[in-house]
Amino acid sequence: MFWSASDVLNCGSPVQTRLGRVVCVWLAVACTVPCALAADAVHPTELDLPVTAIEPAALAQQIDTSLQRAWAAAGIVPAPAADDAELMRRLYLHIVGKIPTAAEARDFLDSTAPDKRAQLVEELLARAAFATHMASVWRELLLPGAYNNPETVGLIAPLETWLRLRWAEDTPYDRLAFELLTARVQPPGGMQAVRAPASRASPLSFYQYNEFKPESLAASAARVFLGVQVQCAQCHDHPFARWKRTEFWSLAAFFTEEAIIASAGVASPGGVPGRSVKIPDLVPEKVVEAAFLDGSSPDWSAEPDSRAALARWMISLDNPFFARACANRVWEHFFGRGLVEPVDDLDAAESAPLAPLLELLAQQFAYHRYDLKYLVRAIVATQAYQQSSRAAADDPDALALFARMSVQHLTADQLFDSLVAATGYRERRVRNQPFNPFEQDAPRAVFRGRFGNQTGRRTEPQTSILQALALMNGRFVSEAADLNSGELLAAVAEAPYLDTAGRVETLFLATLSRRPRPDELAEFCGYVQRSPDQRQALTDVFWALLNCAEFALNH
Repeated sequence: MFWSASDVLNCGSPVQTRLGRVVCVWLAVACTVPCALAADAVHPTELDLPVTAIEPAALAQQIDTSLQRAWAAAGIVPAPAADDAELMRRLYLHIVGKIPTAAEARDFLDSTAPDKRAQLVEELLARAAFATHMASVWRELLLPGAYNNPETVGLIAPLETWLRLRWAEDTPYDRLAFELLTARVQPPGGMQAVRAPASRASPLSFYQYNEFKPESLAASAARVFLGVQVQCAQCHDHPFARWKRTEFWSLAAFFTEEAIIASAGVASPGGVPGRSVKIPDLVPEKVVEAAFLDGSSPDWSAEPDSRAALARWMISLDNPFFARACANRVWEHFFGRGLVEPVDDLDAAESAPLAPLLELLAQQFAYHRYDLKYLVRAIVATQAYQQSSRAAADDPDALALFARMSVQHLTADQLFDSLVAATGYRERRVRNQPFNPFEQDAPRAVFRGRFGNQTGRRTEPQTSILQALALMNGRFVSEAADLNSGELLAAVAEAPYLDTAGRVETLFLATLSRRPRPDELAEFCGYVQRSPDQRQALTDVFWALLNCAEFALNH
C-alpha cells in the first residue's frame, strides 16, 4: 500500500516548514518497496514452440497461457486487472519514459473506445520520446554510471544521440549491435587520442568508456549483447565457472588495438592483423587466437575484419545468446526482472523455470528481424503486464512468476521527465546560444548525478535522505510548486472555469495520472477551503503530490 499525498501533507501542520517533513517523505518512499522475490519458482508446462512467425497478439496469448499454467501449478491467485489509470501511467513510463500530462490523462480516462489501450500503445511507440527513452536505457547499459564520474560524463551525449537516431529510424537490433561493434576508429595519435565530439552522434563513447582495452570491451560486449559474464575468467579459471581464462582472452583478441586500427583501414604496426593476444601475467607466456564463445573460429577468408567477424557471429541466427539476451532485457524493462535472472548472466538459462518462455520470445524476436517494437507490442498486450501491482494474496512466488506487476522505482531520467510533464517546466535558454541538456549544470544532468546512483533491481530502490531533500526543497520542485514560477500551478490556480474540486482533480491528474478518490477529494478540498490563503493552500497540495511515494514509483 502506498503512502498517500495526504499522509505527506499532514506530516505536520500547515505552518511547519517543508524541511520539517523530511523524515515523513523519506519513510513514505522507502517503505513502499515490496519484499525481495522468492528465489525458487515452479516450472511452467513445456511449450509447443511455433515454427513460423506470429503476430504480437498471438504471442501475447501464448505468453499468458504459459504463465497461467505456471500459476495453476504453484497454486497462485493472480492479481486483478489494472484499471485504466494504473495501466496508462505504467505504459507512459515504460514506453516514453515519463508520465502523461493532465490533458493526456483526462482524455484517455474519459475515452469510451473499446480498444483505447491498444491505440495508446501505438501512439506512444510512434512518438519521438520512445526513441529518446530507449536511447537512455541502452546508453546506461553500455556506459553504466557514466554520469556519476566527471571523467566519463562527457561521453554520454555522443552515444545517447547516436542511439536515439537509431531507434528513431526503427533500426533493427542486430544492425544496431553490428554498427556499434564495428564503429570505425581512426586514431592519428594512438587509441587514447580518439575522442568523439560532444556535439556529434557517435558510438565511440563505448570504446572510450572502456579505455580501448580489449579485456574491457570484450566483457562489456558479452554482457550487453549476449547476457554472458565472462570477465570473471579474466585473471584465473574458476573451478565452477563455465568460462575459462583462455576463452575470455580469445574473445578479447577481437578488440586488440591492432584489430581496431586494421578495421579503420590503417596499416597495422608490423602488419599484425589483430587476431591474437598474449594472456597477461601468465608464466610461461601464452598467445591465444581469436575465437567465439561457442568454441568455433572465424573464417578469415570470408571476413578479414576482426570486429566485423565477431559482430556477424554475435547476430547470427545460429548464435544461441543474442536474441535471448535482448528478449530477456526487454522483458526485464517492463516487469522489473527478467524471465531468467540475473538478466546479465544467462549461462544457466536452459535450467531456469521460465526458460521455454524466454526461448519463445527470442525465437519470435529473431523471426521478426529483431524488431524491438514487436516485442513491446506483444509484452504489453499480455494479461501479465496488464495486472495490478496490488496482490490478490500474500504469495512470495507471485512476483517471481509474474502473477502481479512489480513496483519499480523511477530512473533519474524518468523522474526528471515526469516532473517536467507534471509541472509544465521549461528549460531556460540563453538567447542566441545553443542549448545542451547534457551540460553538467543543466537541470537534467544535475538530476542524473543526484538520482542516477541506483544499483541492483529496479524493484529494490535505495532512497537516500539527500534525494528526498532534493525533491522537497530543491530548486526544481520549489519553483514548480510556486505560484510565481510554476506554470501549471499558476494556470490551475487562476483558471476561472475551475472550482476547488476541479483544481484538486487537475493536480491529481497532472501528478498521479488519476482522479482523486472521494475521500482524497474531500480531504484536500477541505484543506484548501479552510485555509485563509487558498492559493497558498493549493501550492501545498501540489507540493505534497509531487513528494508522495506514489509519484516516485512505477506501479
